[in-house]
Amino acid sequence: MFNFNQLKSMVRCIDDYLTRTGKKEINEMEANTVLARVGLLDDDYSKPGRPLRELLANLRDANLLPNNIRQLYGRWVIGNSRCEQQSMMIVQYW
Repeated sequence: MFNFNQLKSMVRCIDDYLTRTGKKEINEMEANTVLARVGLLDDDYSKPGRPLRELLANLRDANLLPNNIRQLYGRWVIGNSRCEQQSMMIVQYW
């Protein structure tokens, strides 16, 4: 069963990867590869990114999807959650 502590660990891992590589966004296949490398979510090598896609679809259906993750035309886009929070604070005090 999936819990929110695992989700926090996954988001933190992806944020660290995005910060380290200097990217703003990645797709679900690259994110699933990063998570598999650290052992948080196994990847399906015949269909890369499938476990993460299924997890994100379940979160979307339960209305629990984080703000930095969105689906565009069937493709998942995962951004840095830390940048999202910082930009929201800047707009708040604008």
